[in-house]
Amino acid sequence: MRRLLVAVLATMLLAVLGAGGIALAASTHGPSLEVSVIQASQSDAGGSIDARLKDLPQLTRDQPFVRYNVYKLLDRRSFPLDVGKVVTYGIVDGRTLQVTLAAIGAEKNEKRYQMNAQIGEAGKEAFLKSLQVTASANEPFFIGGQSYQGGTLFIELAVRP
Repeated sequence: MRRLLVAVLATMLLAVLGAGGIALAASTHGPSLEVSVIQASQSDAGGSIDARLKDLPQLTRDQPFVRYNVYKLLDRRSFPLDVGKVVTYGIVDGRTLQVTLAAIGAEKNEKRYQMNAQIGEAGKEAFLKSLQVTASANEPFFIGGQSYQGGTLFIELAVRP
């Protein structure tokens, strides 16, 4: 089930973000990667969205988020993002997220960031072997489907210029 959810999210991301041509480019002031870990769950007692997530309208309108009605921000951190360097982040469920900025390019006079993401756990088969996404600055994309404390984890990734 979780692999299906990851596959659906990956397909959704590629459709939304597109896979426009990216050319390798150098940057003097590298962007940063903002990683937010969101726990989504379903409650009969009514819904709520953590105030720190109010800037994400996807939570109330897009699949697979509409299956949940409670959203809590568990962690949010920023990391320097340089072409070819791996950003490693320990997720609350014990797995490890690795994101690599593959290239920075331009499409219609807008910077686009091509990234590769993986989620693994020591001694186990990778939860997410490889996801390639191309996104604009401040355009979030999500990796999700991991069970956690009665809910599901969604990891929001956004490049901040």
